[in-house]
Amino acid sequence: MTVTDAFQIATTVIAALGGGGVIVLSLSGFLGKIWAERMMREEKAAHEEQLAVLRAKLTEQNERALSELRTSLEVAKAKYLSSHGDKVKIYRLAVDVVAELLGDLDSHQRGTLPPEQAAHCLDQFNRGRMRAYGYLAMLAPQNVMDATDSLFDDLIQ
Repeated sequence: MTVTDAFQIATTVIAALGGGGVIVLSLSGFLGKIWAERMMREEKAAHEEQLAVLRAKLTEQNERALSELRTSLEVAKAKYLSSHGDKVKIYRLAVDVVAELLGDLDSHQRGTLPPEQAAHCLDQFNRGRMRAYGYLAMLAPQNVMDATDSLFDDLIQ
């Protein structure tokens, strides 16, 4: 065996192994790509399913929270409207008490109110004033209470 023969045999063996290696590498790369794509599809499907479950839970939580907020808003709205209605009634009562007293004072100044009825009117005014003050104390701010006190004090004098 000569060096040329040895070189030729070595070249043949390397070529045979190299060609098979190229085929093996090509097939392994191709199969690896197919398997990777399949695994990615499975992972993507699993993530999409988890995402759908999370979206459904979040939507349910949002709807529940929104419902609670709407209920709270309706309750607050009803309370506000009720409070406003109560304030209007109380202020109307205070105005009625003052209007009656002013009417009686006007009648007294014109001389059309008998003296015995004047005492009764003052007693009625005092009772109405206390009732109006009690009602106002439930809802009115302090500046309204102070103005009411000042008005009634001026009217009594």
